[in-house]
Amino acid sequence: MKFLIFVLIVLFASVTLALAVMHDPGYVLIARTPWSVEMPLTVFAISLVFGFGAMYAVVRAAIRLWNTPRDVTQWRRRQRERRAREALVQGLISLSEGNWEKAEKQLLADIGHSETSSINYLAAAFVAQARGNTEKRDEYLALAHSSVPGHALATGMAQAQLQILAHQDERALATLSQLRTMDPKAPRVLGLLAQTYRELHDWESLANVIPELRKHKALPAPEIDALELEARRELLMLALPSGATGVLKQAWNAIPHHLRRQPDLVAIYARHLMAQGAMDDAEKLLATALGNGWNEDLVRLYGLVQATDPAAQLETAEGWLATQSDSPVLLLTVGRLAVRNKLLDQAREYLEKSILLHGPAEAYQELADLLEQRGEHEKALGYYRHALELYGGNVRPGGGTADRPFSARRGASDSVGHYSR
Repeated sequence: MKFLIFVLIVLFASVTLALAVMHDPGYVLIARTPWSVEMPLTVFAISLVFGFGAMYAVVRAAIRLWNTPRDVTQWRRRQRERRAREALVQGLISLSEGNWEKAEKQLLADIGHSETSSINYLAAAFVAQARGNTEKRDEYLALAHSSVPGHALATGMAQAQLQILAHQDERALATLSQLRTMDPKAPRVLGLLAQTYRELHDWESLANVIPELRKHKALPAPEIDALELEARRELLMLALPSGATGVLKQAWNAIPHHLRRQPDLVAIYARHLMAQGAMDDAEKLLATALGNGWNEDLVRLYGLVQATDPAAQLETAEGWLATQSDSPVLLLTVGRLAVRNKLLDQAREYLEKSILLHGPAEAYQELADLLEQRGEHEKALGYYRHALELYGGNVRPGGGTADRPFSARRGASDSVGHYSR
């Protein structure tokens, strides 16, 4: 449609011009002594147009001829770049197929003419690591870094991830520490740094980086929570010499408040307090934790605490029976505390009920000890036998795990020594 309109316009203009020329054709006179040229204006105009066209064609041809070497060079460069792109694509395909040797050759083919040489080198580094050649991998990583010096963070990230995959955690830590100085807020760097600290069991450094992980959302919130809990647990489980109660409390106070209600952390701290002889502190800690939320592991541990006021401790435990009367672990704990308070009949009742509710193997052993004290040796032997069978199978009747050896007896040194880490 556009072409048709253009043709109509040209025809209209031509007819208009022809009519004007027929009415007054005019002429052009060119004189230069001793010659002169006279011609109609239309002939001059047509000659001028054709002359200009011829001149343009000559100049254009001369320019193209002059630029021929440059055009050939550019064409050859484009061809090499095209082959380099094709080699990169084929190399990545071979890499994904696991054909390492072929992938490495393709990735390095025409790499000098590639517009993405850094990608070629990074992929080649991955291939070299897959082939177990870490020296070649580091060489390719260095070449990737030198090919794009302005993208040191990206190449460094790839280097750190490859080092982590190769379990070179110390080298990965050095790489990530350098990257963190370049960009302290890079989420991916922080995430890999946390992963490396965890692999190295550097729990203190992991705990220190947790606030940065949260601030910059380097990992999903549940993962950060799990890392923080693990770091604090491992720090709290570190062995402490005798008389280090102050250091222990300082470590506990360093734990964020929202984690101090975690039952496993409370249990570890309580065991440390018991090992340090701070029985009253352990009793208060466990009672407070159980007041905030029920946990049978803490209940069981509460029965092993030998506080200075066993009567008050028994009263506290019996108070929980109002809402947890069917808990075999609580009945075991109350039975133990009743024994400490020399309420043997009451203790026997609690322990027998714990056994009826499929309580742990310890309930059998505690009851056997009690019966032995009272001279009921045959009954005691039967309960010892049941306890031995359960400990030998390492299972509780209710599906739990027995974690105290049969030979253990009640007492501060045995119970605390077993539960402190």
